[in-house]
Amino acid sequence: MKRVSCFLLVLVMCLGILAGCSNGENPQPSGSGSGADGETVELSMWFWGSTSEQQAAMAENLVDKFNAEHPGYHMTVEYRSSVNKDMAVVLSADEGPDIIYESSPSLALTYIQAGKYANLDEYAEKYGWEDKILGCMYDSGVYNGSLYSLPMGMNIIGMVYNKQVLEDNGWSVPTTVDELTAIMDEAIAKGMYGSVTGNKGWQPTNEDYTSLFLNSFGGADNVYKALTDEIPWTDESLVSAIETSAEWYQKGYLGTDYFSLDWSDSAMLLAEGKAPFYFGPLKFIQNLMPYAVDENADNFGFTVFPAAGDVPATYTVGATGLLAINEKTEHKDVCAEFLDMMMTNDFVTEMAKDWPGYWAVPLTTLGEIDMSQFEGLSKMFMEGVAEACAAIDAGNFGYYNSSYMPAEAFDLMCVVDSVWLGEKDATEFMQEIDDSFQSDFDAGSCPICPAPGGSK
Repeated sequence: MKRVSCFLLVLVMCLGILAGCSNGENPQPSGSGSGADGETVELSMWFWGSTSEQQAAMAENLVDKFNAEHPGYHMTVEYRSSVNKDMAVVLSADEGPDIIYESSPSLALTYIQAGKYANLDEYAEKYGWEDKILGCMYDSGVYNGSLYSLPMGMNIIGMVYNKQVLEDNGWSVPTTVDELTAIMDEAIAKGMYGSVTGNKGWQPTNEDYTSLFLNSFGGADNVYKALTDEIPWTDESLVSAIETSAEWYQKGYLGTDYFSLDWSDSAMLLAEGKAPFYFGPLKFIQNLMPYAVDENADNFGFTVFPAAGDVPATYTVGATGLLAINEKTEHKDVCAEFLDMMMTNDFVTEMAKDWPGYWAVPLTTLGEIDMSQFEGLSKMFMEGVAEACAAIDAGNFGYYNSSYMPAEAFDLMCVVDSVWLGEKDATEFMQEIDDSFQSDFDAGSCPICPAPGGSK
């Protein structure tokens, strides 16, 4: 079922279920109504099903520190593999955790319009969040001029490469698409993958490539115009970009086992020297942690996706996820303090050491962090993020589908493999996108879209 209608379906079908589970009482966020007579106030946050090592990093660098600094309160993070579906159920019944996680601005918009997220304007002013956070990322949590969520990290599309593979084959890090495709052609001729990636078990991986091709081949300016309804999604520049993605798939530039590989498989193949490149979001490097050890600790690099003809090298960016405060919690002030603990260089630094690849909190101050304290993947991650933030802050950014498109149009983008497999042509595919987008745009249901050049 389309995610744009998921919330409404859950609202109709699940209220009775939750009411029954609560003996007919109206359920409330976990922190509500507690704390009387000196009792500890229990607060909660739901998050996606991270590994035990990742959970330990969250506990040490955030949750335990918060609890130690806030006597009388106790925050618990609950890790759920079905967090998006679970959140839809509980928010429909005005229940749920005090701190809300959502995977993208386009999905969060439904909850904001339904009044499920607290207005954060008061806290944005108190903590200076608008100055702390990159403009285009801050805007991802704004609706009708008010802030409702904070980006907890950035999806930055680029190119991860195996340094040893490049060196062994006499290849340099490419700076243009022509140089890149020449290397991939040679790699394929040698029996290697041109690059490795895949959508096994998770079709939304496809959006990494619609986002990449639309911005890097169609041009971020044209994507912005489509997102603001200045041009249709059937514009020649954007249709051509999707056609190019199909050509790359058919040539093996996205790997020859796209539907049989996931990120873990791709990381293993890249580490084993079976491919020179991976294209996609920087958070992919989480999967390289088992391989970036000992003599291979510095064997991987990350840089912007190369320039394509007249289109300059562009940092296509979106949110890895958003954090908000439940409108129904009675403890909004302390929840805001919890969120602010993540909006610091110290938090980013420690998480980069323990969980490199994910917590690219989009702070304007990341360039002030001493990079000499990092090594291996952590160093690669932090240098890549700092480089990208400087470019993005100067206005060099493109638009990730999941952050800037309405939910139904985003869902349609995720079936771009129908074009790659020849089941429909790019013009037909983009017409479906345009029809869906136009309906949401006319209804005012599109996420805010920051203008190019860094302006708001």
